[in-house]
Amino acid sequence: MKTKNNVQKASTRLLALGLILVVLSLNVQAQYLGKSLSGTASFKGIAFAMVDNSIESDLSSIEADVYVSNFDVETEEALKVEDWMIYRASFDVYSQYLQLEQEEALKVEDWMIDNKTFDHWSFQFTEETESPLELEDWMTSDKVWNR
Repeated sequence: MKTKNNVQKASTRLLALGLILVVLSLNVQAQYLGKSLSGTASFKGIAFAMVDNSIESDLSSIEADVYVSNFDVETEEALKVEDWMIYRASFDVYSQYLQLEQEEALKVEDWMIDNKTFDHWSFQFTEETESPLELEDWMTSDKVWNR
């Protein structure tokens, strides 16, 4: 069972390592793809040309237009402080354990001091007698103890 688990662990690790290497090699090939295109056109330029449908357009103006169109001014509402945010017990996990419980004081009840409750026993005290220990032959035999 232990060998089976070890084999499974090893094969899982090997598979994960192989997958990482494949993803890494695809990533490296994708990085060099843009640089390896012929001429002055790069992967980025071809992408812009496909969007614009005009190869003759100036790449720097296309890039500037695309970058400017990506920026949108967003505003968020002001954050409000709510009651639970400033209540210390919301963040103190151990506070529930520190609260002391109040128990009622112990009282002596009638049955505790009534002699009738403890006078009748369901068992009898009897003194047990045991037979005295005897020495047997095997206890002193040399055959038993000299093996």
